Amino acid sequence: MVISAVSTLALYCPRCGKIELHNVSRFAINNAACQLVCSCGQVQGAISSAGRRQYLLDIPCVVCETNHLIFLDSNLFRQPKVSKIYCDQANLELGFIGKTEAITATIARHKQEVASLASEMAGQSDGSGIENSQILLEILNKIHDIAEQGGVYCSCGNTDVDVDVLVDAVELSCPQCEGRLLISAKDEQALARLSAMGVIEIAPLRRTSRK
Repeated sequence: MVISAVSTLALYCPRCGKIELHNVSRFAINNAACQLVCSCGQVQGAISSAGRRQYLLDIPCVVCETNHLIFLDSNLFRQPKVSKIYCDQANLELGFIGKTEAITATIARHKQEVASLASEMAGQSDGSGIENSQILLEILNKIHDIAEQGGVYCSCGNTDVDVDVLVDAVELSCPQCEGRLLISAKDEQALARLSAMGVIEIAPLRRTSRK
């Protein structure tokens, strides 16, 4: 029987906003700390052994402006499903871990969703489609993750927010006060800015009083 010692750790990059996949060897981690570097050159953190069947992930957080030290059980690398890594202070998703096959399947599903979304939006636009459909999908996923943590709401008190997908943006609207918030989805910088947000708050629509 062959037991794979290589697992996958995926982290959001605070510079480019993309998800970078790192194949890490548990044997290598036991011998020395492994530095995690994004393809854009940004150092995303480091992982090292922290005793029997435990690893320590040292990862910077752009929201807290400090480094988080997260203990990871070795079982997380072998489980069939993907587990997310969060900043507990800001409820911000920092990445996820799991078996290589599980993460590969997750990425494949994302690609299928991108193709479907691009096809749908192309039929609604002038035929040019969505140039940054991957960024748009990641922004939608990020909004969904923030909403799962209770971080998407209107300052009028309503938490039932509507989401409309545009060609290069996502519009959040409050059906209660008609407040609106436009989130850009044009480039990687827009994704990086959203990734650094712990909450998304919509401002109520200001109405002009008539005398």
